[in-house]
Amino acid sequence: MTDVIRTTNLILVSTGFIVSLVGLVQVLFSRNIEKKTRYFFYSLFSVLELYTLCILIRELTHSNVGSYGWVVLSKVVLFGQAFFASVLTVLITAFLLFQTGEENWIKNKVLIATIILWLCYQGLLISNIFTGSIYEVDDNNVYSRGPMFAVLVVPTIMIMIIDLFIIFWKRKKYTSKQIKAFLVYSILPMMAMIIQTRLLGVHFIVLSSVLATFFMLICIISDQNEKYYKKEAENAQLKINILLAQIQPHFLYNSLTTIKYLCAKDSKKAEEALDYFISYLRYNVDSLSNDAPIEFEKELEHVKGYLELQKLRFGDDLDIEYDIETTDFKMPTLTLQPLVENAVNYGVRKNEDGQGIVKIITRKKDDHVEVIVEDNGPGFVYDPSPNARQKLHVGVKNVMERIARISGGELTYESEMGKGTRAIIKLYK
Repeated sequence: MTDVIRTTNLILVSTGFIVSLVGLVQVLFSRNIEKKTRYFFYSLFSVLELYTLCILIRELTHSNVGSYGWVVLSKVVLFGQAFFASVLTVLITAFLLFQTGEENWIKNKVLIATIILWLCYQGLLISNIFTGSIYEVDDNNVYSRGPMFAVLVVPTIMIMIIDLFIIFWKRKKYTSKQIKAFLVYSILPMMAMIIQTRLLGVHFIVLSSVLATFFMLICIISDQNEKYYKKEAENAQLKINILLAQIQPHFLYNSLTTIKYLCAKDSKKAEEALDYFISYLRYNVDSLSNDAPIEFEKELEHVKGYLELQKLRFGDDLDIEYDIETTDFKMPTLTLQPLVENAVNYGVRKNEDGQGIVKIITRKKDDHVEVIVEDNGPGFVYDPSPNARQKLHVGVKNVMERIARISGGELTYESEMGKGTRAIIKLYK
């Protein structure tokens, strides 16, 4: 019977080791796993590899006797087996809290309670080294459970119950696939643990933990793939919104009216204006297929074309100033022009006399570059709160989203009534 158990264990543990290795490779090569989620699965499968490796070493060396070295090796791998199994429980609790989207999940009281239980578990393991009250390995390299073995299971069971509580408590913040994956991981090893206590020596919990983790990985990958493609669809819609925001009917009408007027008065300027207008339209349309940052000089060239059209329309009423300290950086396409357009239409042209100055400034800071669009218009009361930002013009909201999504930067405003407005893009190195 013992040989049957040993053979069964070798099959279970070897399968667990191989499956956890496959899971680790899957994490390494899966493209659509969010970075922090990837780190969790790296940790989970790495710990599972160490956990199964410890059990595998014990299973392969249990019959080796005649040397104190084999006894020491058994004690080390048995301690490692228990230690790595307990690390898995803490990682899962942390992962459950992380997946809720809570910013300070690492300070959550539930996680702190889990860590305290884990420390109690470690205290029992360490005390066993000196007392042998939980388990021991005798001089013949034979393993046996001690009278306090059941106590070691208590912290683990309590952590599993905590995990089930988190799933129920935070269920509205999980997707259906996440709930399914977390329930399988929480329940399957628990059932295996109960079975293993009845069938002494058979390592059902090893394979159940590995399979539950692998199942969870598949569910999370599937879930994040759905989010990825949904995000891609949103990005496509965002590009359409950008085009609609930038090629506005009133701008087209005003530009064409200006060109029509110049055709009658000054054909050379009309030709020049038409060239600017064609370049403006071409750049906007081409930008829809470009989601990567471009050289600032190229974006600035586009803005200058736009401003030349506005100068032809407004003449000396519109002054343009450039204070360019640096051009050695990149920014998302179609992020500068909407801010300049706002400075003209809602800054300069809102002055009582319709006259004013628009300044484009770049500044090199220690950890970022600032691109500033400044006007001396009437200004406004800027509210940076999320609710107020929802009311911003669609062009400005698009700029904010593109800067944050593509470059990891931010757009803020400084404005004072009667003194003008500054739109500040911060692009971090």
